[in-house]
Amino acid sequence: MIGIIILLQLVYFFYPFSSEVAEDPEQEQLVFQLQKEMDSLKQVRSQEISIPLKPFNPNFISDYKGYMLGMSLEEIDRLHEYRAQELWVNSAEEFQGVTGVSDSLLKILAPSF
Repeated sequence: MIGIIILLQLVYFFYPFSSEVAEDPEQEQLVFQLQKEMDSLKQVRSQEISIPLKPFNPNFISDYKGYMLGMSLEEIDRLHEYRAQELWVNSAEEFQGVTGVSDSLLKILAPSF
């Protein structure tokens, strides 16, 4: 019994179970074109899904709102700690200084303040 198990293990280990198929350049080109088309459709779809920002007060950003705006948990927590000291954010630069958000995110959020 043990001999059969060892024999099957050796066959499994040494037999070339290869599922590789000879690559066809024409098929590769077709796959590349389909992948390119899918990527462009995903990009168009993601642009359609983007939610327009309505004006909001950055002093009253909840955890959920911060997450939806693309802020990290650390950035949201920094804002909440700042607000717990009874301090107010009065400009986009001050918001960035308090939260540490990136310039690109600030560029998106600042017009809605």
